[in-house]
Amino acid sequence: METVESCHTKFGVLISLQIPSIACYIGLVYHMLSSRHNLQKLRNHTAIAMLFVGFIAVIMGLSMILNFLQTGAVKLGTGAYCRVWNFIDLLLYALLSILMLLTSIERHILIFHKQQILNAQRKRFYVHYIPLACIFGYLIFFLYLNRFHPSMRKSIRLQSSGLCWSICFVIDTPVLGVFDQLDHTIVPSILIFIANICLLLRALWQKHYHMRQAI
Repeated sequence: METVESCHTKFGVLISLQIPSIACYIGLVYHMLSSRHNLQKLRNHTAIAMLFVGFIAVIMGLSMILNFLQTGAVKLGTGAYCRVWNFIDLLLYALLSILMLLTSIERHILIFHKQQILNAQRKRFYVHYIPLACIFGYLIFFLYLNRFHPSMRKSIRLQSSGLCWSICFVIDTPVLGVFDQLDHTIVPSILIFIANICLLLRALWQKHYHMRQAI
């Protein structure tokens, strides 16, 4: 249960972090976009996408949370506002999670198989650009259906206290709620850890192998 004091404390901490975060995001985005060399590097594309998603999360998602912490209620309290808030919140954090997974997998390709897999524009299109577009398309489609479809609208409304109800598919269709957590949060986190550990072990083994070959 939130108290006035805890809300004010969280508000102070978060707003003190939001301002420098915005400045950092602007600086990083400018650095990445102002250099043609950076834009041409395949390894930077998912990083740029993650920067934009994170920037929107700080600007919009965090601002909605700050507004709630400051007032103790959803100031623009309507069912539509609750749906938009819910959609933005889950979409952005799911995007960051799955984009990080894509980055972890692409590192293996870029480091060990770039010449074989990404040596032609057509291969780059299918291996690099299509997965990136599919991630955005899939998440927007999935979350849109579960937030704005007419059958879901009745479950996203305001409580008398001025707070948004929980999202409908978690309550009405628990299987979808479990799928959302597993597919967009838990499984990507586990796979990110495994992919990065495997990359480290593979790099160490390859270094050891080349040293033995040199001897």
